[in-house]
Amino acid sequence: MNKISLFNGLGALPIFYFLMYELTKKTYYIDKIHKSLERIIEILNSSDFSHTYCDGLIGIAQMFHYIKNKKILSDEYYKEIEDSLIYIDKAIIDISLISTNDFVDTDFLHGSFGAAFYLNQRLSENQDVNFRNQVIQLFERLSTLVLEDIKKTESVSELLNYDKDTHRTNCGLAHGNISHIIIFSKFIDNFPKNHLVKEALLKSVECLLSFEKENENGYSQFPSIAINKLTAQYEVPLGWCYGDQSISLGLHKASIVLNDESIKKKALNLAYKNLARNTIEKVFPTLKYDACFCHGLSSVAYIHKKWYLISKDIAFYKEYEKYIEYIIHHGINDEEVKGYQKYIGKSKYADAVGFLDGTIGIGIVLIDYLLDLDTGWDNFFLLDINN
Repeated sequence: MNKISLFNGLGALPIFYFLMYELTKKTYYIDKIHKSLERIIEILNSSDFSHTYCDGLIGIAQMFHYIKNKKILSDEYYKEIEDSLIYIDKAIIDISLISTNDFVDTDFLHGSFGAAFYLNQRLSENQDVNFRNQVIQLFERLSTLVLEDIKKTESVSELLNYDKDTHRTNCGLAHGNISHIIIFSKFIDNFPKNHLVKEALLKSVECLLSFEKENENGYSQFPSIAINKLTAQYEVPLGWCYGDQSISLGLHKASIVLNDESIKKKALNLAYKNLARNTIEKVFPTLKYDACFCHGLSSVAYIHKKWYLISKDIAFYKEYEKYIEYIIHHGINDEEVKGYQKYIGKSKYADAVGFLDGTIGIGIVLIDYLLDLDTGWDNFFLLDINN
């Protein structure tokens, strides 16, 4: 495989090997980390690649940042990575400021919110004043674009007749509102007095809540992509990329930053409603699913664990353990799918190795279960929310 993608290629292998090292303490896995890093660097130096979080330079930089801070590499390698990251930081912020001109440019996995997420973390280590000011500039530009898009959402809030060009709002984490909420919240952790970004955070929460179903009948409280709640479809599976689980965690993070107990209560109530979706039929209404992290068993299991850590309610942990068992049996005993393949629609499955929709992501969730140690890997998915 020659694809460096963090989520769909080689990019997550060093993370996988690091967790295996933490689990076994075998130095063999440190050697594997070095070899995989060298292979990724070789590809970076010899191939064309995008700059996105999902598939390109930003995701690889995020992985380098993570591995470097685990302090398991030699001092010489550590310095080489940090020097490279300083150079990469400048390239990413320059490209992001040039390419962020419209709301369509802002996607988390494939646009500027992915860059903003990475760059905000780098502020603790990249002390250049100009870099800091550029990161603030990027967040303020994103805030302005999000606020403009929310006005479009408000303009169709009562609309019943629509066509393919009617404005729609994405309520999900992979490409939509919840990623905005979490990433804005992380920025406010660093810059609590930035009023523009805080306004964008607050309006994003209000926008999301405007799609909340007025009763708790049926599957979901929130749609995936919708024009308004009058026309929205609420049979959304649980999982990371879309669905009420990631929405509950995003609302919880926002409640902490905004110091809003009503939002915190709403997030917890939503988590308990998700807990009550305690059969495969309730979790995946179409009964077509896989074990991957993106929209499958692995993220369903892991987010129940996150809510156990937040709430301390053992019921969430029991559901987490139940889905860990489902993941194991899915790989061993599934009669329709040979091993851990990803579901690609129309009752078809395909091999996948990646962090997002393949065996690396499934493996990391299972290793995490055995480790029972916070290694911070969930930050790659914006899920590092425990308080």
